[in-house]
Amino acid sequence: MSMIEANILLLSDDSEILQYVKSLLEGEGYVVNTYTDTNSFLIALEEKNFDLIIMELKGKEINGIELCKAIRSNFMLRHIPIILLVEKAHTIEKIKGIYAGADDYIEKPPHAPELLTRVKASLWRAKRDLDANPLTKLPGNASILKELEKKISNKEIFCAAYADLDKFKEYNDYYGFGWGDRLIQHTASVIYNAIRELGSENDFIGHVGGDDFLFITLPESVENICKKIVYDFDMSIPSFYKEEDKERGYIVIKDRKGILAEIPFITISIGIVSTKEKKITHAGQIIEIATELKNYCKTFPKSIYIMDRRKDYKKI
Repeated sequence: MSMIEANILLLSDDSEILQYVKSLLEGEGYVVNTYTDTNSFLIALEEKNFDLIIMELKGKEINGIELCKAIRSNFMLRHIPIILLVEKAHTIEKIKGIYAGADDYIEKPPHAPELLTRVKASLWRAKRDLDANPLTKLPGNASILKELEKKISNKEIFCAAYADLDKFKEYNDYYGFGWGDRLIQHTASVIYNAIRELGSENDFIGHVGGDDFLFITLPESVENICKKIVYDFDMSIPSFYKEEDKERGYIVIKDRKGILAEIPFITISIGIVSTKEKKITHAGQIIEIATELKNYCKTFPKSIYIMDRRKDYKKI
């Protein structure tokens, strides 16, 4: 990660500290977004892409411990490193901050070399530990496999759902990568919003690559989540087509032989694997079964999810 690529959110109601840290980091090439109140900071967490958070442990209206807990409970944000600005004498508060989810702390007033070293170290650790997809910022394949293996090792009961867009390649060829990228980002948002509304704080969503996603949730939540994903996706997909194509209800492209083909609107297919009754010993089993189910979904001309209810794995 080159420094210019790192975006930092800075929260402090101490104007001197705010300006000092901002100037120091910008002098090193970082992009710094500053906030003096919790509300605007929380809005930024939802709306902005960023790589690191630096915030006060305690301010007049800032509770760093509660903010740490909130960030770590959000699976879209839990991988973002957090550095707390703390008073030198507050030893117990430092410990509480680390237990609440902070990765590091810097005593006030910050010493420039120490601050820059800790910022650089936090960014490198984050890059090493998380293979985030550059388009959606969601965890990638290494993190997906790690999460699955952890849950299997802990003998947790969970569902893994593999989501994929149908006819995306044709859409991407027809409209171009810009439109395709926006649709992938939108799909990530649809899945994220469904899980945030209907899932639990320990749920997980990863970006396998391209138009493929995998999310993990509880058996009692998975079908409601998938129903919402299918509904919200279908309701929003027309907005990703030009007016003339919306009126037709399809796009017209040439196949490899030069023959014109009518390609219907994109749909979403979701294959679901549950560990509630099926014996799963490694992540590869889940990926294999979920991929097979997802491919079976694609045989239906509509957005659909299919839950694997077989106790033993047999080919469909």
